[in-house]
Amino acid sequence: MAMWSPWRGCRRYSEGCKYCYIHKGDSKRGVDTSAIVRTDNFDAPVQRKKSGEYKIKSGQTVFLCFQADFLIEEADEWRAECWAMMQERSDLNFLFLTKRIDRFAACIPADWGDGYDNVTVGCTVENQHRVDERLSIFADLPIKHKDIICQPLIEAVDIEWH
Repeated sequence: MAMWSPWRGCRRYSEGCKYCYIHKGDSKRGVDTSAIVRTDNFDAPVQRKKSGEYKIKSGQTVFLCFQADFLIEEADEWRAECWAMMQERSDLNFLFLTKRIDRFAACIPADWGDGYDNVTVGCTVENQHRVDERLSIFADLPIKHKDIICQPLIEAVDIEWH
Protein backbone atom coordinates (compact mmCIF):
# COMPACT_ATOMS: atom_id res chain seq x y z
CA MET A 1 0.00 0.00 0.00
CA ALA A 2 1.22 3.46 -0.89
CA MET A 3 -0.20 6.97 -0.57
CA TRP A 4 0.09 9.52 -3.34
CA SER A 5 -0.91 13.14 -2.83
CA PRO A 6 0.01 15.10 -5.95
CA TRP A 7 -1.81 18.07 -4.42
CA ARG A 8 -3.38 18.81 -1.11
CA GLY A 9 -6.23 20.97 0.04
CA CYS A 10 -9.90 20.94 -0.67
CA ARG A 11 -13.00 23.03 -0.29
CA ARG A 12 -16.30 22.00 1.15
CA TYR A 13 -18.61 20.61 -1.51
CA SER A 14 -21.58 18.99 0.19
CA GLU A 15 -23.14 18.07 3.53
CA GLY A 16 -20.65 15.31 4.31
CA CYS A 17 -17.76 17.75 4.18
CA LYS A 18 -18.85 19.06 7.59
CA TYR A 19 -17.29 15.89 9.03
CA CYS A 20 -14.18 15.76 6.86
CA TYR A 21 -11.03 14.50 8.57
CA ILE A 22 -8.88 16.66 6.28
CA HIS A 23 -10.50 19.91 7.37
CA LYS A 24 -10.48 18.83 11.01
CA GLY A 25 -6.82 17.81 10.98
CA ASP A 26 -5.69 20.89 9.07
CA SER A 27 -7.58 23.13 11.49
CA LYS A 28 -5.71 21.59 14.43
CA ARG A 29 -2.40 22.23 12.66
CA GLY A 30 -3.31 25.76 11.53
CA VAL A 31 -3.25 24.77 7.83
CA ASP A 32 -5.56 26.48 5.33
CA THR A 33 -7.36 23.54 3.73
CA SER A 34 -8.90 25.78 1.07
CA ALA A 35 -5.45 26.39 -0.46
CA ILE A 36 -5.08 23.74 -3.17
CA VAL A 37 -1.36 23.33 -3.75
CA ARG A 38 0.81 20.96 -5.74
CA THR A 39 2.96 18.89 -3.39
CA ASP A 40 6.69 18.26 -3.50
CA ASN A 41 5.84 14.57 -3.96
CA PHE A 42 3.75 15.24 -7.09
CA ASP A 43 5.57 12.64 -9.18
CA ALA A 44 5.79 9.89 -6.52
CA PRO A 45 4.66 6.99 -8.77
CA VAL A 46 7.49 7.57 -11.24
CA GLN A 47 10.24 8.48 -8.78
CA ARG A 48 13.20 6.14 -9.02
CA LYS A 49 15.94 4.97 -6.73
CA LYS A 50 19.58 5.45 -7.67
CA SER A 51 19.49 1.88 -8.99
CA GLY A 52 16.83 2.91 -11.52
CA GLU A 53 14.04 0.93 -9.87
CA TYR A 54 10.80 2.68 -9.06
CA LYS A 55 10.51 3.70 -5.41
CA ILE A 56 6.92 2.40 -5.27
CA LYS A 57 7.16 -1.34 -5.80
CA SER A 58 5.11 -3.07 -8.46
CA GLY A 59 1.78 -4.60 -7.48
CA GLN A 60 0.88 -2.11 -4.78
CA THR A 61 -2.40 -0.31 -4.34
CA VAL A 62 -1.83 3.43 -4.42
CA PHE A 63 -4.33 5.52 -2.51
CA LEU A 64 -4.57 8.71 -4.54
CA CYS A 65 -5.56 12.14 -3.25
CA PHE A 66 -6.66 11.13 0.22
CA GLN A 67 -5.83 14.73 1.30
CA ALA A 68 -7.87 16.27 -1.49
CA ASP A 69 -10.39 15.40 -4.18
CA PHE A 70 -8.79 14.16 -7.41
CA LEU A 71 -11.47 15.95 -9.46
CA ILE A 72 -11.33 19.33 -7.72
CA GLU A 73 -11.37 22.16 -10.25
CA GLU A 74 -8.28 23.88 -8.87
CA ALA A 75 -6.15 20.88 -9.91
CA ASP A 76 -7.32 20.74 -13.53
CA GLU A 77 -3.95 21.96 -14.82
CA TRP A 78 -2.07 19.12 -13.08
CA ARG A 79 -4.41 16.17 -13.63
CA ALA A 80 -3.19 15.22 -17.13
CA GLU A 81 0.29 14.58 -15.72
CA CYS A 82 -1.23 12.31 -13.09
CA TRP A 83 -3.17 10.30 -15.67
CA ALA A 84 0.08 9.89 -17.63
CA MET A 85 1.88 8.61 -14.54
CA MET A 86 -0.96 6.16 -13.87
CA GLN A 87 -0.61 4.86 -17.41
CA GLU A 88 3.16 4.59 -17.12
CA ARG A 89 2.74 2.64 -13.90
CA SER A 90 0.24 0.10 -15.17
CA ASP A 91 1.85 -2.29 -12.67
CA LEU A 92 0.23 -0.35 -9.80
CA ASN A 93 -3.44 -0.18 -8.82
CA PHE A 94 -4.64 3.37 -8.22
CA LEU A 95 -7.70 4.16 -6.12
CA PHE A 96 -9.29 7.56 -5.64
CA LEU A 97 -12.53 8.70 -4.05
CA THR A 98 -14.55 11.71 -5.11
CA LYS A 99 -17.63 13.68 -4.22
CA ARG A 100 -17.25 15.47 -7.57
CA ILE A 101 -18.27 12.58 -9.83
CA ASP A 102 -20.22 15.06 -11.95
CA ARG A 103 -16.84 16.35 -13.20
CA PHE A 104 -15.45 12.93 -14.13
CA ALA A 105 -16.27 12.95 -17.85
CA ALA A 106 -14.66 16.38 -18.25
CA CYS A 107 -11.51 15.27 -16.41
CA ILE A 108 -10.56 12.01 -18.11
CA PRO A 109 -7.78 11.76 -20.68
CA ALA A 110 -8.49 11.27 -24.39
CA ASP A 111 -7.27 7.65 -24.27
CA TRP A 112 -9.47 6.65 -21.32
CA GLY A 113 -11.92 4.59 -23.41
CA ASP A 114 -13.88 2.48 -20.97
CA GLY A 115 -11.28 3.06 -18.26
CA TYR A 116 -7.76 2.10 -17.33
CA ASP A 117 -7.35 -1.44 -16.01
CA ASN A 118 -5.34 -0.15 -13.04
CA VAL A 119 -7.68 2.62 -11.80
CA THR A 120 -10.57 2.24 -9.38
CA VAL A 121 -12.89 5.19 -8.85
CA GLY A 122 -14.91 5.49 -5.66
CA CYS A 123 -17.96 7.72 -5.61
CA THR A 124 -18.69 8.95 -2.10
CA VAL A 125 -22.22 9.55 -0.86
CA GLU A 126 -23.35 10.69 2.55
CA ASN A 127 -27.15 10.94 2.45
CA GLN A 128 -30.05 9.92 0.21
CA HIS A 129 -29.99 13.17 -1.74
CA ARG A 130 -26.34 12.58 -2.72
CA VAL A 131 -27.02 8.89 -3.45
CA ASP A 132 -29.74 9.85 -5.91
CA GLU A 133 -27.71 12.67 -7.45
CA ARG A 134 -24.26 11.10 -7.71
CA LEU A 135 -25.02 7.46 -8.34
CA SER A 136 -27.29 8.26 -11.27
CA ILE A 137 -24.23 9.90 -12.89
CA PHE A 138 -21.75 7.27 -11.67
CA ALA A 139 -23.76 4.36 -13.09
CA ASP A 140 -23.32 5.56 -16.67
CA LEU A 141 -19.65 6.53 -16.57
CA PRO A 142 -17.02 4.49 -18.46
CA ILE A 143 -15.11 3.14 -15.47
CA LYS A 144 -13.88 -0.46 -15.30
CA HIS A 145 -13.55 -0.61 -11.52
CA LYS A 146 -16.10 1.24 -9.39
CA ASP A 147 -16.68 1.54 -5.66
CA ILE A 148 -19.50 3.24 -3.81
CA ILE A 149 -18.32 4.74 -0.55
CA CYS A 150 -20.91 5.73 2.06
CA GLN A 151 -18.77 8.12 4.05
CA PRO A 152 -19.37 10.00 6.16
CA LEU A 153 -22.78 8.42 6.43
CA ILE A 154 -25.00 11.11 7.95
CA GLU A 155 -28.34 9.37 7.40
CA ALA A 156 -29.72 6.03 6.27
CA VAL A 157 -29.42 5.52 2.53
CA ASP A 158 -30.85 3.11 -0.02
CA ILE A 159 -28.48 2.35 -2.88
CA GLU A 160 -30.17 -0.86 -4.01
CA TRP A 161 -31.86 0.55 -7.14
CA HIS A 162 -28.56 2.03 -8.34
